[in-house]
Amino acid sequence: MSADSHFSEYENTIYQDAKRYDDEHWWKKDDLEFWREMYRSSPGPEVLELAAGTGRIGLSFLSEGAVYTGIEISPAFCRQARRKLSKFKDRAKIIQGDIRDFQLNKTFDLICIGFNSFLHLLADEDARACLDCVRGHMHAASRFVIDIFIPNPLFLYRPEGMRYPTMEYRDSKTGELIQVEEINDYDPDTGINKIRWFYISEDGSEEVFDFTMRMFWPDTMNRLLIDAGFTIESVWGDYEKTPFDEDSHLHLYVCRLP
Repeated sequence: MSADSHFSEYENTIYQDAKRYDDEHWWKKDDLEFWREMYRSSPGPEVLELAAGTGRIGLSFLSEGAVYTGIEISPAFCRQARRKLSKFKDRAKIIQGDIRDFQLNKTFDLICIGFNSFLHLLADEDARACLDCVRGHMHAASRFVIDIFIPNPLFLYRPEGMRYPTMEYRDSKTGELIQVEEINDYDPDTGINKIRWFYISEDGSEEVFDFTMRMFWPDTMNRLLIDAGFTIESVWGDYEKTPFDEDSHLHLYVCRLP
């Protein structure tokens, strides 16, 4: 996939409205202590976050004293993140860019990609390009951490066209309660899950947004990381660092260079 096709996909997703994104993810706080702990155990202060979003995780790193760099493809999300992180001045930098193609001419002590963002790398070649860039920004003591969910067949193979409740949130501008429902179309041959979200206002009107995610099964992730030249140091199944097993809902990888 070329950079142009990646931008085309991105421009047709829900990742254009930073305020909406923050409103609807008000509940996502369960990973913040995990990321703070990963920073505390890192060999130094330099942190690089891939797909940094609107700065939610970056705030946690910076509050611990990190020197933080975030790469994010969405101009709207970059602007929102810069506003949030501005109080940290020179310790915080947000770069608009593609996580499959970046060169910052330095190494980092901790590199991470959180909250399922790795799943937007839709083909093996995209994942490999990203991993190659990561490896080039690591030193001997660096750690690279990935947080993704485990694909659930009950989610992937739902009845065609059936809408399921996903979340609700309060619009920060209007105060209106918004209900979100979803349908999905999963292709097991490619691993691509096409998702459509319906945003339902209190008056019953709807907005529709589409986005796409690649479902990475554990064996695929193991292969990609090893083939990319990483050593897998730890694999956890939750933010409490429980060893990964067949009942885990998350896949948390800690990788290093050989």
